[in-house]
Amino acid sequence: MSSNKWEYKIADLSNSTSMGYSNPETEEFKEKHKEKDWKLEMMNVEINKLGNEGWEMVGLNGNKEIYFKRKV
Repeated sequence: MSSNKWEYKIADLSNSTSMGYSNPETEEFKEKHKEKDWKLEMMNVEINKLGNEGWEMVGLNGNKEIYFKRKV
């Protein structure tokens, strides 16, 4: 029997500040993605960053908090 150890993370994707963007960075991102839903695009960028770091999405709640896990 193998015992996997996991670490967990809750990502708050409700706004750009909670995702680590400053106001100038947010405005630059909005301008770059003005033809799309920039908030959705920003969330996708952050989700992909976490995925590249080995995090797996395991849940989502209505407050735009996403639950992740990865093996330790």
